[in-house]
Amino acid sequence: MIEVSQGAFVDFYRRVYPETARLAHLLTGSTIASEDLAQEALLRVAGRFGELASPDAYLKVTLTNLAATWHRTSTRRQGREQRSAPPEAISQSANELLDALAQLPFRQRAVLVMRYWADWTEADIAAALDCRPGTVKTAASRGLDRLRRALEEDR
Repeated sequence: MIEVSQGAFVDFYRRVYPETARLAHLLTGSTIASEDLAQEALLRVAGRFGELASPDAYLKVTLTNLAATWHRTSTRRQGREQRSAPPEAISQSANELLDALAQLPFRQRAVLVMRYWADWTEADIAAALDCRPGTVKTAASRGLDRLRRALEEDR
């Protein structure tokens, strides 16, 4: 095992936590779950920090996998958690978009968030979701179509 100073991980944590928590929130739609998932992903990185060639990439894949697991089990928790952002913090149009995004299947939601919010490449998204780049393109296209239809229905 490679020795890494505690300060190196602390610096890494401070640099990536805000973006990691925001990404988790967009993937789950839940402030509570996003904070838990961000912490869990960073905890897993901490255990292997010294041996990782790219802690950022490992963190992205770990967070994506945790969010996918959260979605698989969230149907059992439905009704217990609700988005907890104060209404004044988010505009009406942003709320509509978040509501429409929440209706998408996890893979479509993850692809759209990673591609358009986090600005990941198709290759990075494919690696994080353990699929082919063509699957990423298909999920993005279908997800955008569903978002458009959902937003048009609200008008």
